[in-house]
Amino acid sequence: MAAPDPRPQPVFDPTLPPAVRELLAAHPHALIPATRTPPPPVRTRWEFPELPDRVPTHLAIVSALFLVALITRSGALILVTGLGLVLVAVNLTIAGLLSARRVTESPARAAARRHHGRYLLADDVDAPARALLHRAQQAVDAVTASPLAATGHVEAIDHAVVLPEQLWDIATRLRHLTDMRARASVSTDIHLDVDVSALLAERHTALRAADAAVTARVEALERYAAHLAAAEEHHRNLAAVRQLMEEQQEYRDLLAASAADEQAMRAVEELTDRARLAEADLRRSLEEAAQAARLLAPGEGPPPPAPGRGDDGTAS
Repeated sequence: MAAPDPRPQPVFDPTLPPAVRELLAAHPHALIPATRTPPPPVRTRWEFPELPDRVPTHLAIVSALFLVALITRSGALILVTGLGLVLVAVNLTIAGLLSARRVTESPARAAARRHHGRYLLADDVDAPARALLHRAQQAVDAVTASPLAATGHVEAIDHAVVLPEQLWDIATRLRHLTDMRARASVSTDIHLDVDVSALLAERHTALRAADAAVTARVEALERYAAHLAAAEEHHRNLAAVRQLMEEQQEYRDLLAASAADEQAMRAVEELTDRARLAEADLRRSLEEAAQAARLLAPGEGPPPPAPGRGDDGTAS
């Protein structure tokens, strides 16, 4: 299955005023191929779209009443018919005034006619030229969409000026090449009594050289777009590396904090050992105190010595 024929977008002369280019680009249906003669300007006129639908019906009703009045010779019907004619005339006049519209040439049509030849369409070039023009427009679109040119990392060129000029020059060359190919094809079918093969061969050589030159210019645009895309990828990678470098300092701080945490942990462990020893000493002291308390408690420990008696047997 053959690939579909690409349809390039209209190409405009960069010397056209920006407002005119925007107007024409926004109304592609109004553009006229350069291979066609532009139509004459549209004369301003008035249209009454409601009248064609109303006139036949009203006239049919009035005509029927008038015919009946003639047949019956009724004065009342003749009077009614006359009033009907007046009402029809008033109704049609009101309808015409309400629906009246002024028809003029649209600004896009007028601009397309006025600037005919300063824009080129897909129909202005043959199939090989359309393919080349489509490739050139894709390359220009890729360059225009790239944000890298504004970063200062590539050689600065005015894309808004250079690229439209390049595209217009390529389009005009392709238009001329299309015309030359068509004329060469016609001249090939002409049968002459003299040998003109050398002349025809020279024509084909010139056409091939011109086609190669335009193709080279399109390829140069494609290379520029490809280099710009590669540079944009490198720029993204560089930005990612720089981001990693900035974040790396945080990881280094985390590593230093981890080392400090290990030292603090050893100090805490030493304090824990000391607290454990202190706790053991305290427990011993509490046990000794409890033992001493038991010795001092009433009813505990050895009984106190009995009161002594004197030699006379009385208590002392």
